[in-house]
Amino acid sequence: MTALAFSPRRLRQLDAMGVVTYRLRQRGAAVTDAGAVETAAAVAAVPNHLRVAVISDQPRGEATRTIAAALGIAESALLWHMPRDGRLAELELDAAAFLVLGNHLARVLGAELPTAAQQAASIVVTSAPAQWRGDGMAKRLLWQALRPLRRQLRE
Repeated sequence: MTALAFSPRRLRQLDAMGVVTYRLRQRGAAVTDAGAVETAAAVAAVPNHLRVAVISDQPRGEATRTIAAALGIAESALLWHMPRDGRLAELELDAAAFLVLGNHLARVLGAELPTAAQQAASIVVTSAPAQWRGDGMAKRLLWQALRPLRRQLRE
């Protein structure tokens, strides 16, 4: 049964019980230059309490869809940051949460993020996207690590 058949109240109840609901994938439209403009507008339209800063060595890609699906948010709410020379240039300090993809990047985030922002935001450190491919257990651990963050973003 798809998640669309349930009311929002019922979905919250199922989530509280630990039941994972799924919905069928929809085909995405082809990306064009106009799509890039729409993406920038979509990022601006996402409220701060739903923004998640993702720190990763790899550029956006298949991992974006996986993370957005696990968190139950739009892909435009994921703010992708790649460190250069061990530093994060334009880090979103007002993001609701920080998702670090790779244990080695946790130190980079800790060095760049002020203490007040570290205390205010949720920080989740998980494995890198390269480890998810072909390893069902790694992907399951990712979903389990993101479940509390998903609940926080829904509130």
